[in-house]
Amino acid sequence: MMTIFTVPAVALFLFLLASQYYVSCSSEISRKADVDAHNTTTATTTNKSKISQSEESTTGSGETTTTTTTIATRKRGKCDIYFAPSTIPGAGMGMFAGDRSFSKGEFLADGDLVIPSYDMTWHVGHTNYHFLWEEYTWKASSFQGMKEEVEHVKNVKACSPGFGSAVNCILPLVNVKDNFESRIVSMSGVNASVSPGAGAFTIYHGRRWKAKMDIPAGMELYGNYGSGYFRSRPEYGPVPFIANYKIVDKLLKKYRRIITMYGFKPELIAPDWRLGLLDLLQNMTAIWDDSRTMNAIPQTKDLSAINWLLENGRGSGFQHYNTSIRSVEWLRENGRCMTNIYDGISRIPHAGRGAFASTFIAKGEIVAPAPLIHIPNRDVFTLYAEKISNKEKTKGNVAKNIVPDHSRPIHQQLLLNYCFGHRESSLLLCPYGLLTSHINHDGKNPNTRIQWAQDEHMAYPEWREQSIDSWGSQEKAGLSFDFVALRDVGPHEEITIDYGREWSIAWQNHVKYFRKPQNYTPAFELNEMIDMVLPTKDELQFESVGVRLFCHEDHLRWAGVLHIIEKNIKEAKEEDWHGIPVFPCRIIHRTKSQSSGQSYVVEIFERAKRKSYDWDGRSKWFPMNQEVFLVVAFDLPREVFYFADEVYQRPHHRPWSFRHDMQIPDDIFPEAWKNRKMKRSQYKYTR
Repeated sequence: MMTIFTVPAVALFLFLLASQYYVSCSSEISRKADVDAHNTTTATTTNKSKISQSEESTTGSGETTTTTTTIATRKRGKCDIYFAPSTIPGAGMGMFAGDRSFSKGEFLADGDLVIPSYDMTWHVGHTNYHFLWEEYTWKASSFQGMKEEVEHVKNVKACSPGFGSAVNCILPLVNVKDNFESRIVSMSGVNASVSPGAGAFTIYHGRRWKAKMDIPAGMELYGNYGSGYFRSRPEYGPVPFIANYKIVDKLLKKYRRIITMYGFKPELIAPDWRLGLLDLLQNMTAIWDDSRTMNAIPQTKDLSAINWLLENGRGSGFQHYNTSIRSVEWLRENGRCMTNIYDGISRIPHAGRGAFASTFIAKGEIVAPAPLIHIPNRDVFTLYAEKISNKEKTKGNVAKNIVPDHSRPIHQQLLLNYCFGHRESSLLLCPYGLLTSHINHDGKNPNTRIQWAQDEHMAYPEWREQSIDSWGSQEKAGLSFDFVALRDVGPHEEITIDYGREWSIAWQNHVKYFRKPQNYTPAFELNEMIDMVLPTKDELQFESVGVRLFCHEDHLRWAGVLHIIEKNIKEAKEEDWHGIPVFPCRIIHRTKSQSSGQSYVVEIFERAKRKSYDWDGRSKWFPMNQEVFLVVAFDLPREVFYFADEVYQRPHHRPWSFRHDMQIPDDIFPEAWKNRKMKRSQYKYTR
């Protein structure tokens, strides 16, 4: 057989290769990312935090919608989503399409909860603390309503147990996407003004994921962490981005052209020459091992596989497609079903949302798996009162800063209610299984209990024999619970566990001494009360009950006063959840209208702001009491008004809201973790 392969061809290929490397390196600036190598090819993966999303919510609304879900009882023995060892080396566990495929656009499961934690660095007093949830949080500003949590939304961490924490990522194989339209902000049927449950659960729920493409049964599910996530973690190595795979596609196409540049078909060229040039390309990773592009080159010796990648329109990014699919039989043997439960409003008073059986679950069967995020020191959840600190900035110049008073703890982060603990330990374990955070308490007749997962389903089962100090700072989840049925559970029965005697006593005391707070209705509910007759400022100052009143820009334009506002306004415009500009306003008069029922006269104003400094010296703006009057508008309908919650005023911010961790039973809690002495007053709770 005749072989033609010239030195000029090799030189040309090396020149093209070097030029592509230069282009990719100049844009990468030697950044790296976090994931384990797949042989010598690095896959964009892991199931850690989501610092930056590739999509932004453009459809979030301030409306509290009611989602009607038709619940079909799942056929026993079938599972829609399995939790099993990931196909990504080193990534731990992953989620897989189970006994069925999913069509593009189809929802995969019910919605996650999203739990805000806020101002943690300020309350802890420094940045040197361990908080593994950092690896599982999402960008808070993309969740409607979270901008009203605190002064700066960047100080909020959006913790999303369930799908949002359990899903892994390979960027070119992303097959599920976050559905922004399904997100809901509501009290889930609980009255915020009278219920002792107000503030004890998150108001954010309904975060659902749907198929971005057709997903075959057995394929691992991959969400989009975004390139920012990988750029921020250089310790994981050079993970290729989509752009890097596109560069590799160009290189592979040039490789094919070179071996056929004299008109010969590839099969007429000696295999050792063809493979030699391919080896040269693949071995460049040893020279440029910090290049994302070099790590995107397929390591296969099968030329037909490379042709398949290039010809099917998917490109080199799909080199891991086949290995991302496990057989359904393997998943049944090695995985745990995640879709035995679905979301709904709990039948337990004051509880908010609950989890319900989607199928018959026999006694002893796993209801749901729950991997665990470990918090070695529960004190990071403590919230403190403020105090003024005189800090000398320069000689003779003293700056007054607001700092936490660590002698005056006043509350705990809401996330505490979603974690398990023990009275004799500083450790908290927070489950992030699919919908397991919906499971409520029943101290009399629970149908489920927690137990440790089998060792093969945990990355570090040996931690149970070691002190917390020896592993508590690990930046990877290593333990897991299983929720197991205590008896037969019928379809649509609510799933419950016993949170423990201490939790039960704390809740009973909370209910006993609970007093109705101020007449508070959340802003997101007021916005739905379109027929409500609104009070004038003489009848009620909305700020006094924790909400602010605004007027929409469009109606002010119709009223003919917008040009006056825009001419005189000094501060930046505020926006509602739709991104529509709104202006602070007050109702000064109300009359009946034949067309709209009520007509309002309002005054538009703006709040002056001043510059101050955080405890760490970062500047920020605070609203002052001083207000600047702008204009009066007449004959405005109810639709003009928009309510927003004052920061730190929602029920879960109030010191009277209930806090207590769920209790890990004594019979499964390791002795090695008991690092706190129990107070004498606590003994009576354990008898």
